[in-house]
Amino acid sequence: MITLIDVSHVFWRNYFGTGSDVGAYDQTLDSCQWYWDNCPRTAMCCEGRNCFRVELFPEYKANRKEKPRDAIDSLVALQQQVASWGCPVVACDGLEADDVIATLVGQAFLEDVQIVSNDKDLAQLVSPTVKLVGVRHMGPADVLAKFGVKPEQMRDWLAMVGDAADHIPGCPNCGPGRARDLLARFGTLAAVKEVPGAELAKVRGVGPKTIESLRAWDPTLALSLVTLRDDAPVDLATLWRN
Repeated sequence: MITLIDVSHVFWRNYFGTGSDVGAYDQTLDSCQWYWDNCPRTAMCCEGRNCFRVELFPEYKANRKEKPRDAIDSLVALQQQVASWGCPVVACDGLEADDVIATLVGQAFLEDVQIVSNDKDLAQLVSPTVKLVGVRHMGPADVLAKFGVKPEQMRDWLAMVGDAADHIPGCPNCGPGRARDLLARFGTLAAVKEVPGAELAKVRGVGPKTIESLRAWDPTLALSLVTLRDDAPVDLATLWRN
């Protein structure tokens, strides 16, 4: 079993849960320690500098409040502490932790992988051999039950819906339910864009405004922002080499 921990996501979830950088440090460190002790092939995946998504879209995550300096320092100290154990701490300039995780999952082939995170963006990586471990364990059936789409459809669903937290613009007049139902009927965003309006209108809740929006909307930017890169300069085979 390979364990990939989305350290920043876990830390900030703990921080906003406790309201304390000390509490977030302690809780996240305890979690990392447990996985490192019990799962020999554990790696901590972190954010890199100068995210390429900001270069594509300067407004990406621009609506978020600036994170407190003390908390950022605690996160850096956490990463240094974990690295001192000999546990791999992986970050790549220009990429986010999600991209590092996606790259390592791609290199794992048929090995079992657990991704420790509650980030819905990572649900697109779930497969029979890849589980998302957060509040609960999520396999393919769990992704379908929670979001109404299969893991391989998550990328298209995320693009259509957009993400207010990351400030990603989706398709106007096409919320989570409509996106879900459209993908359930037609399979992919590309197919949704191509089918006649009369066919779109057969989907529950899809009226003239939604059809007009789907016709006018260019999904290129949204897809570029939600697609996880799988070309990070990391090598799974060397992470635990002594």
